[in-house]
Formats: sequence, C-alpha cells, structure tokens
Amino acid sequence: MHTYDFIDVEVQGGVRAGKTDAFKTCISIVTEKAKEGWELVQILPVINEKSGVGSLVHYTVILKK
Repeated sequence: MHTYDFIDVEVQGGVRAGKTDAFKTCISIVTEKAKEGWELVQILPVINEKSGVGSLVHYTVILKK
C-alpha cells in the first residue's frame, strides 16, 4: 500500500507578474522528497474554475512512497 503526499505551491502575481519561480519550487520539492524515498506521481496545475478564464491558482505536487 502506498502513502501519498499532496503539496500546494502558490503562484504569486498571476499573468501580469510575468515569469514566476513556482514551477522551479515544484522541481526543488520533488528533488528533496526523492532523497526521502518519495516518487513523483504528477504536478497538477490547479485553475480558478469560477473565473471562466482558467487562471492558474497553484500547482499541486503529488508524491507517493
């Protein structure tokens, strides 16, 4: 049986802020957690469904062990 961990990484500023480091933060989390025996399942972009535009709210890093 697997254990799962879900880690949200907030995106600061949105589209107008330009490039953010949120995805680099996801990569850092995956790298650090791999050292602890965790395996990446998926990095899921979570959008704001109510806005109708699909603006990115955060990434959810899904890991299993």
